[in-house]
Amino acid sequence: MAQSNPGPMELFLAQANQEMTASPMDSENDDEDDEMDITFDDLLSPGQHPSSDLITKYLKGEMTFLQLQDAVRSKRRKEENVVSLETADQPLDIEKLTKMVQDMEQSQSGDSDAEPSAETSTTVGELPATPRKRRRRAKRTKLPKELQGLMGEANLKFARGETQEAIAMCNECIRQVPTAYEPYQTLGMLYEEMGDTEKSLQLSLIAAHLNPNDPEEWIKLAEMSLELNNEQQALHCYTKAVKYDKTNKDVMVDRCKLLEKMGDIKHALEGYHQIMNILPKENGEEYVQLAREVTKNYHEMGDVKSALETMSKTFQLHPSFITSEDVNVMVELHMAQKNYEQAFQVLIDNCGLKLELNIPDYEEPVNMHNVILKGLHPVSCRVPDVLPIDLRVKVGVLLIQLGFYTPVESVLRPLFEETPNDYGDLYLDVAEAYMDKTDNRLAKSILNKLVHSEKYNLPAVWLRYAECLSALGELQMAADAYKHVVEQAPSHYSARVSLSNIQQQLGKPEEALKALSQDDESFTEEEEDLLPQDVRLLLHKSMLLCSQGKMEECLKITKRLLFAYKLTPAIKKAMMHAQAQKGKFEAIKTTLGVEIENKIKTVPALQSGSGVTAEDLWDLYNKVYEGLAEKEMYPEMEDLSCMTLTCPALCNNINDTEKERYQELEWKCLIACVLNKNGELAYAFIKEIVLRDMSNTPAWNLFCQVISLTTDIRHNRFLLRMMMKYPENKALGMLNGHNSSVFGTYKSALGEYISVYRQEPDNALLNLVIGMTLINIASQKFTAKRHATVVQGVSFLNRYKELRGECQEVYYNLGRAMQQLGLFHASIFYYQKALDLDPAISGEDQELFDLRRETAYNLSLIYKSSGSPQMAQLLLQKYCVI
Repeated sequence: MAQSNPGPMELFLAQANQEMTASPMDSENDDEDDEMDITFDDLLSPGQHPSSDLITKYLKGEMTFLQLQDAVRSKRRKEENVVSLETADQPLDIEKLTKMVQDMEQSQSGDSDAEPSAETSTTVGELPATPRKRRRRAKRTKLPKELQGLMGEANLKFARGETQEAIAMCNECIRQVPTAYEPYQTLGMLYEEMGDTEKSLQLSLIAAHLNPNDPEEWIKLAEMSLELNNEQQALHCYTKAVKYDKTNKDVMVDRCKLLEKMGDIKHALEGYHQIMNILPKENGEEYVQLAREVTKNYHEMGDVKSALETMSKTFQLHPSFITSEDVNVMVELHMAQKNYEQAFQVLIDNCGLKLELNIPDYEEPVNMHNVILKGLHPVSCRVPDVLPIDLRVKVGVLLIQLGFYTPVESVLRPLFEETPNDYGDLYLDVAEAYMDKTDNRLAKSILNKLVHSEKYNLPAVWLRYAECLSALGELQMAADAYKHVVEQAPSHYSARVSLSNIQQQLGKPEEALKALSQDDESFTEEEEDLLPQDVRLLLHKSMLLCSQGKMEECLKITKRLLFAYKLTPAIKKAMMHAQAQKGKFEAIKTTLGVEIENKIKTVPALQSGSGVTAEDLWDLYNKVYEGLAEKEMYPEMEDLSCMTLTCPALCNNINDTEKERYQELEWKCLIACVLNKNGELAYAFIKEIVLRDMSNTPAWNLFCQVISLTTDIRHNRFLLRMMMKYPENKALGMLNGHNSSVFGTYKSALGEYISVYRQEPDNALLNLVIGMTLINIASQKFTAKRHATVVQGVSFLNRYKELRGECQEVYYNLGRAMQQLGLFHASIFYYQKALDLDPAISGEDQELFDLRRETAYNLSLIYKSSGSPQMAQLLLQKYCVI
């Protein structure tokens, strides 16, 4: 069976993995551009060629030539890094140093054209540096004479239409000299003639990279790539064409247009700048036209500075081609940057303005910088009659902005002779200039004409009119103007907010609320999304309702802003068992049985540019929380706080601010639960808080208050576990002692108290509870050494009295202890002293800490049991009857 001739792709793949040397290239390229440029000489040179897998993918069309280049470049960098790491720590080679000196001496006496060896390419005084892998330039290989004849015959075969024979001859040339570009070029033309554009492009790309100095070939390849819709490869080809022919303006324009089409406006503008730089001076009109397009693109991108630089350079280089439109653009760019002085100078230089200053016979050319610096000002300004009215108005606006009011009237007189319907936009420019300079009365007269015109009775004009009236303090007229804005543009956020604020100042709270409400109000709890302006309006409306004390409506809107689900008892229970914020989120998901990532969040409009920040929401929550507390709406406080814990916009725990905010929110939630008497949920919060900081005394005090709200005794197990883990913690010892006292195990309680007492013997509370525990032990039926126990208890109580000092609380506690022991005479003594003293706390909370009612009641019981009902009645009448 006859064996078929291998195709050019197979031959190229076979030869690509052979070791071959590259010959010098005839032409020189730019060093900077060639540094990272991968050519086919690189791909085919020993140590540089890619793996056969990469080449196979390229030839099969699975990867582009650019991707092949990137792969080879990455491989080269890795190899260079390995070489540098392997040689970095090598010691100095004395033999190489000696050889270097000998070579240098020989080179001085030898042939001056000889090329130094790679090992001796260092300067005198240098030690041999780390061997560096140097890039050899991509060199073009010429065909031997015999193969040149074969290529000539192949071209003849191609011309005669004998394509297969021509292909076979080209394959033979590639087999023998794979780095020659001629056979690839011929094969590309052959396949193009055969209609296989894609294969033709692949082969032509190989030829172009082997012979990269032909810009026309790169242009042709770019056009072929565009036919195949390969814009990235076309851009690469255009870039190569520009590199090897930096004066071809048409190619540079095509490249820039392609960049624009691909959306890379930044690099397109850089390309246009290159074109402008190579244009000869006599092509001024073309330069100015390009500058206009570049300026327009910069302005659309918001890069006013670059647009201004482009136009400024154009004005300097080609002033004879500048038109009034260009002057207008230049002035507007300066005004956008608030460069009013430079803008006016542009008008002076290009529009023939004649300024008469307040100094007679001022003959110097007018320079606005010097005029302002010397404190001069124009008294008149002559504007040419041929100047377009829009530029005339800019002269007047700039005079206003610079504070030169004297010539303004004469400059703007032609404008005000026209009707607002024809030049309303110019009227508005003048009015806004007066408003910028806080001359609102002049602005008011101009805006009044505009809002009563037929064509410019627009919301934007009414808005400026309302702002002007508001600045003048004419609130009622400003409110009417804002109403016009809201009627014509119902979704205008700032107009509604401003109208609401003015109505508040006018003493119309209902009208203020109405201003923040859409006419077709549809904010329901079932609605998923809000528009950005809706979010801002709801925020302000909620704040306003809170300030007016309408907490129910305020709470409804606040929940709509922060949450998208209802808080049910099941969700509360799930949250209670989750300690971390993330755990609460997962617990709610599990409870609801659905994925609610899109619900437990701030409304989507918050992330889409509504202008409402997390700080705004946090302020709203705090104000609503305080408002609910003032109204004693504790269940609503609890619901709001618990829901806020799952709002990622407020507590994502991604930075220190949010972590602090989350901890504060936990405290607020705990307080709300305590006020609402929800001991079960409050316990979940306080437990998490004390675990975070075991030395937090206020937290432990609140822990005691929380466990008094619930009948659940699970806190006992928690305290015992913590005591085993932290035996030196005083708060845990005290609480375990209290729990033992509650259950009547006084000896166990005494042990806990004594362990804490050893750490803090001068604690008045400890002495009190130890004394009372001993009294309780002595009061039990079966107690050994009862008398000694009583003496010890009284001793601790006396120590408590010394530490605490004489006060109502001390005598009340001593009286109760004596009453429990049956020592009524001593009890009466202490109770009487307690009645004679005022509460330790004075002020608004005095009633909360006054123990006289409790003291009188206990004392009345003693008198009643001892047969003195009249004394008991007297005490009750004096202290306990309201």
